[in-house]
Amino acid sequence: MTEAASERRIMLADVPRLTAEELVACFDEDFRNLVTVSIADATRRLSRPVRQLLRGPEWHQDWQDALLWAEGELQVSAERMRLTGDGRAEGVETKLRRVRANLHEARRVSAQYRREAFERSPEHLSTLNAQHTALSWLTKAFPADYSRLVEQSKRERGIVDPPPRPPAQDVFDSIEEACERGWLKVTMTPPVARLLRQGQVSFRGAVADDARQQNERNVLLRHPLAVRRWKAALTELTEMTTSPAKASSHTALGPLNVDLSRLPHDHAMQIINARRFYCAVQQRHLECDRLVRHLMQTVATRKDHAPETHARREASEQADRTLAAQHPHAYAHIRNALHPYEATPGQLDPALLTANARGALKSRLIKEAQQLLPEKDRSPAA
Repeated sequence: MTEAASERRIMLADVPRLTAEELVACFDEDFRNLVTVSIADATRRLSRPVRQLLRGPEWHQDWQDALLWAEGELQVSAERMRLTGDGRAEGVETKLRRVRANLHEARRVSAQYRREAFERSPEHLSTLNAQHTALSWLTKAFPADYSRLVEQSKRERGIVDPPPRPPAQDVFDSIEEACERGWLKVTMTPPVARLLRQGQVSFRGAVADDARQQNERNVLLRHPLAVRRWKAALTELTEMTTSPAKASSHTALGPLNVDLSRLPHDHAMQIINARRFYCAVQQRHLECDRLVRHLMQTVATRKDHAPETHARREASEQADRTLAAQHPHAYAHIRNALHPYEATPGQLDPALLTANARGALKSRLIKEAQQLLPEKDRSPAA
């Protein structure tokens, strides 16, 4: 490793001559190094491996995180330089424009990764399977029969439903339930317990301190049982800072709409500092939201692989097959109606069966399947 790479902090001029492997070591040492490299990527010509590293599956979210931080720092720095007559303001504003362009790209990259993950998910893949779709729609045509068959299949497997509990109202309810059920492995250490016992003002102060210290994150706030209060405190800090920072809204700093040069210097610097803090809080919002998504993905994966989930899935699949055997004409009617929408045998083409077309076809086929029952067997709803 070169001498520059072995130091804790790197400068913009160092970045082009460092390899992707050397930069990863720098990222692990200091988040500010990732910010520096993200600015360099926006303003200089870096090697293809480094560009691919930032946009790759491991680092693309951190890259977006660093760009958001850089955007706030550069914008507020430019505003301060304009106030003090610093000749570097124009150069900083040029960097800011390029960082914003890359931030837009980073958001597109993250969205693409999310789309690809969704398209690989079992839930999405099942919607493209013609047989699974036909069985699913059949259960909607005959819900009473299906519920009876599911309960019968669960009894045969000895599956006992847990006591009913109120449905989760938000992701934080889901995370806390996952901790109770063991889908998220958490340890209630004394420091975490002390943090959660803090009053609103004291807890909010800890969140504010965390935002101010960009490179020294308070890991206790990232505990699964603390993320609800962390998010709430960030929202409070945003609401408290939006007006002093002269921000456009609770979600965007926006351009400075006052002439700082006409204000007393102390007042002008208070606005500058408030804007810097506002940007830090916005970056923490992004980090908190990312953590929540990660926790929910972990919960979904562990829940999906739990033995009881596997047993319930088998019970539902058995009920699907039995329902199709009990209503063969209705099932065949739905299955045949899906044939024109298949790209290959048994595989639906989303380009042919769009979301709107799918909804309309589903409603029609459910009604037609119900009409295939003999008159004496139809329920009032059918």
